[in-house]
Amino acid sequence: MRRVVIVGRDLIAATRIADAAAAAGCDAARVDTPDQLPDASEIGLAFVDWDDRQADWGASLRRWRDAADTPAPRLLLFGSHRDVAGHRAARANGLGPMLARSKLFASLPSLLRE
Repeated sequence: MRRVVIVGRDLIAATRIADAAAAAGCDAARVDTPDQLPDASEIGLAFVDWDDRQADWGASLRRWRDAADTPAPRLLLFGSHRDVAGHRAARANGLGPMLARSKLFASLPSLLRE
């Protein structure tokens, strides 16, 4: 079974992601911060609530992803569509683009199949 993890304290968002993961046959868990993530080799996809980020999250997520023994897990950052600075910070941290929350929730089934 493929494992996904949700990083962030927004329980509504985490529940929506976890429910979609279960429907896709994935096991999902939630943690508050990147420092609480399980071993990167055990995770296929990590959803990160970028609206909830702290200053050190970029470096923590890069270290976590780079520590994987197998191919690095996918990171999928999401947040407010109005957070232009957040989108820029995600890219500047080498974490890729950030999805708007609305786009994330609309795309969950297909994202979990990939």
